[in-house]
Amino acid sequence: MKWRFAGIFLLSFALLLVLWWAADVATLFRTVVLTIARAISPLVNGWWIDVKPNDAIFRSGSRKLHLLVQLPQLSMGMVPFLALVAATPGIGLKRAAIAAAVGSALYVLIDVGVVLAYPFIIDQPNVFKDTLGVFSGLVAFVVAPLGLWFVMTYPELRALWQLVPPAPQPAKQQKEKQQKAKKK
Repeated sequence: MKWRFAGIFLLSFALLLVLWWAADVATLFRTVVLTIARAISPLVNGWWIDVKPNDAIFRSGSRKLHLLVQLPQLSMGMVPFLALVAATPGIGLKRAAIAAAVGSALYVLIDVGVVLAYPFIIDQPNVFKDTLGVFSGLVAFVVAPLGLWFVMTYPELRALWQLVPPAPQPAKQQKEKQQKAKKK
């Protein structure tokens, strides 16, 4: 099972990378994240976002901050998530498609959260904000794909990792065990 999982994961990962760049998913991802963030940013953090083809600028009064987060590169975190879903043992095609779609939407929202937190982290930096910036990047790029995979495929992983309680025993076997326990 380990070799099968590894093989499917690596093959899926390679195919997804080719598809990712061929279909320019990274640019689409950037557009979706910035569109959502732009719509709610003034309400969430008080900053307006001006989106340009190769730049995004946060504005608040006379202050401005250029978004230095490379969203197309950050989108690559979705590739291992999708490959992990595809390689999950026991997951059917329909269930994998649903897990991939819901997990991808959640991944986009996580990255929207990173963009919305950006002005707080970058404006007037200090040690705490620097640490928070590194942590948010780690969450968005590493923890999110693995965490989403775990959450979205938990029913399959639960059975695979034997996290399910043992099945109830038939009444006859339970009575025999109780009788043996009384004799001891």
